[in-house]
Amino acid sequence: MARPATRRRGGTSSRPAGSSAARGESIARRIADDTWMLPRARRDGGASRGPLALAAITDTMLVQFLRAPTFMGGIVPSSSVLARAMSRQAAGFDAVVELGAGTGSVTRRLVADHPRAALTVIEREPRLARLLARGFSHARVHDGCVHDCVDALLGQPSRTVAVSSLPFRSLPDDVAEATVDALERFLLADPARRLVQYSYGLREPFAFRDRRLCWRRVERVWRNVPPAIVWTAGRSAR
Repeated sequence: MARPATRRRGGTSSRPAGSSAARGESIARRIADDTWMLPRARRDGGASRGPLALAAITDTMLVQFLRAPTFMGGIVPSSSVLARAMSRQAAGFDAVVELGAGTGSVTRRLVADHPRAALTVIEREPRLARLLARGFSHARVHDGCVHDCVDALLGQPSRTVAVSSLPFRSLPDDVAEATVDALERFLLADPARRLVQYSYGLREPFAFRDRRLCWRRVERVWRNVPPAIVWTAGRSAR
């Protein structure tokens, strides 16, 4: 089955000038233009928070939300408390694949907690992917949607955990379906594999089509905006 096409931004936009997406692009450009005078960003534990404030601010969650709101879960990065909660579920694995790394708030925690695990990062937004590649030079960073990088996901060792910040409730239907299909293939390939995902509601992040896979709620994180629930998924013990 052919993968659904995902539209890339580049050159002159084909969106109507009055659309909300076009207005978002205009606001995003103004935010970027107003940040040239900011000082250089700090570094934390050897992982770069961004080479320059200009690049860091231009590629904030707010700017990316304005450019593509359906692909972003919110306008602020995950809190350090949520990042730690997700990272705890990645303990003991040989490899970690982070999906939708964004500005790297969860990535930094994963690197700090699991320095020996091989790290692969998949980030749809090219600007953020470039910053992540610069800041985490030891990681393999892929630019694209998960279903566009499925080989990077499926070609992992047996004991691999996928740590996801993807906003499944707001993704376009075709992208969500293709992503769930890739994740099911990843989990069914080996019973040792796991998926870590958070949600802002009480419902499971998304429904698996294969009944051999199931969710388990592991932790509620109140100190996040908004409060979140951390889930893990894998093959059912039944």
